[in-house]
Amino acid sequence: MAKYKKRKDGRYHTSITLDGKKYELYSKSIKELDKKVIELRVKYEQGLMLKSPTVLFKDYKERWFEAKKPMISAKSIASYRSILDNHFTRIDYMKIVDIKKTDVQNVINDLIDKPNTANKTYMTLNQILENAVDDDILNKNPCRGIKKPKIETKEKRILTDEEFYLTEVADFNDREKMFVIMSKYCGLRPEETRALTKDDFFINNNSGYVRINKTVVYVSNQAIFQQFTKNSSSIRDIPLFANILPFVRYYLSSTQTNKLFTNLSNKKDEYMSSQSYKWLIKKIKDKIRYKAWELKIEFNEKGFTAYTFRHTYATLLYYSGINLKEAEYYMGHADSKMLNQVYIHLDKQALRENNSIEDYIKNKLILNKQAIQSKTSVQDSVQNQIEIEKVT
Repeated sequence: MAKYKKRKDGRYHTSITLDGKKYELYSKSIKELDKKVIELRVKYEQGLMLKSPTVLFKDYKERWFEAKKPMISAKSIASYRSILDNHFTRIDYMKIVDIKKTDVQNVINDLIDKPNTANKTYMTLNQILENAVDDDILNKNPCRGIKKPKIETKEKRILTDEEFYLTEVADFNDREKMFVIMSKYCGLRPEETRALTKDDFFINNNSGYVRINKTVVYVSNQAIFQQFTKNSSSIRDIPLFANILPFVRYYLSSTQTNKLFTNLSNKKDEYMSSQSYKWLIKKIKDKIRYKAWELKIEFNEKGFTAYTFRHTYATLLYYSGINLKEAEYYMGHADSKMLNQVYIHLDKQALRENNSIEDYIKNKLILNKQAIQSKTSVQDSVQNQIEIEKVT
């Protein structure tokens, strides 16, 4: 309990020392002074008075994180939590004012063999220390000018023409086929596809579209529903092409739950678990592989993920003549960086012979089928000739 003293002017006075700094408080009554003392301690506990040069990095990073959490997704919260807990042991017990450029560089050097983690750690530390500058704790941010390991830019994996055909003829069940269709022909991110409900589809006799406005992400293997997308640009309406409309209409009418992708283990209308999702992707890959073996077609599994379908959708947009700005909208990108990476690797001489994306898809499927059938016929002919020679 603070000790109060009545002054000659009639006011009451007390002093409190917090984090090495002494605060003098005055009031006309003990009751009001009590209130001021409590308010001061609450502000301190909430981190609103972290102006002291003695504050440790570990304390400041937690207060920074508490302020940031309401503005980010559950997945981002988990990512930040992991970085804060695992990569700042070098500086956790240092006073913020004592952290120099060399200390920051050493934090990054510890992760030199993990470029992605190093860059994420740097971005987090930069945000924290920039905030300390704004709070007048630091005069300048020691993160400036730090050397970071380069992240290798990997070319986006897309379906080859043969693989594209395989995804059309593979023996998927309805659930698997719907996932492939929404990923390949609508370009949805996996977390967007997982969150789809019947209410997201608007279909009349000859056309329709799907509205993307929510996601399901996994944090520690738990499904977390988010009533928002990756960014504001990710909220969009995507047209459903004529070649997929009949199946989409059938799937919506035959699915018992409002949510399109639920757990197989029960009949509850709940989003599928992380384990169910991994099993779904595994089954899709297995069935593509089997169909490839059956048709004697090469299927390269290296780099194949659920995002392969989305990247393929970007190529469909490109080759059908969709300009970059329109493609940016359909892909749900805040900027064109990713699309530029896809577009720049495509053959610009092969474009623009089709009037629409539906024309391009139709022609692509026909040509792929003809090429596969021709190749299979040649292989069978060669095999028959070998068998004849063996007999003779």
